[in-house]
Amino acid sequence: MFVRPVIALTSDVRPAPRPIGFVFESYVTRVEEAGGLPMVIPPLTDKTAIPTVLEHVDGVVIVGGEDLDPALYGEEPLESHDPIPEVRADFDLELGRALLESDHPVLGVCYGCQLLTVVSGGALWQDLPTQVGETVRHMGRWPDLPLHPIEVRPGTRLRELLGADRLEVNSAHHQAPKRLGDGLVVSATAADGTIEAFETPGERFLLGVEWHPDLMGERPEQRRLFEALVEAGRRRRRSR
Repeated sequence: MFVRPVIALTSDVRPAPRPIGFVFESYVTRVEEAGGLPMVIPPLTDKTAIPTVLEHVDGVVIVGGEDLDPALYGEEPLESHDPIPEVRADFDLELGRALLESDHPVLGVCYGCQLLTVVSGGALWQDLPTQVGETVRHMGRWPDLPLHPIEVRPGTRLRELLGADRLEVNSAHHQAPKRLGDGLVVSATAADGTIEAFETPGERFLLGVEWHPDLMGERPEQRRLFEALVEAGRRRRRSR
């Protein structure tokens, strides 16, 4: 019997006026198109439940969001700091650390890319326009997301999936990895040197991207990121 791998989607949060946890439909659509079964995971206050959550899923997408506390990587916040709701940060940080210790396939999108950077021991550019410059426009708001080219490094999993050394991606972030943590390698950069993607070497599927492939579903190479995640989840399920 064909069994669809279960792919967890983390939740975004809006704390007021009435607290709500939600996920944008684009993530659900991309996972479902790729053959996975999306399961939305709210930010639980009981972090001891995370191992139980991971027992029931085959892969995880860490979706976009606001800014993590820069104290996590030893810095004071800049004026541009846009804090993510505390309930989400607390849960996501514990989930991210658990994922690094697990063998689950993981795709981190935008904030998800930044979260994986931080929990692995890395650091972020807090504000690209003021700290790196504005030769590349990284920040936009849906639906007006700017596009810019990235250079994809040869020999990486990302290069294999995207099928090109250079292509355009959308951009909706003012932060990005400044220094990667343990076990991560750069797989794509922008023209200003900003790290746009990283991965883990070897067989494990763990990929962080600063753009939103969920909003580029009309492009086959972007859909392949979700297809690869789902296929990795399927292999993990079969091996259990």
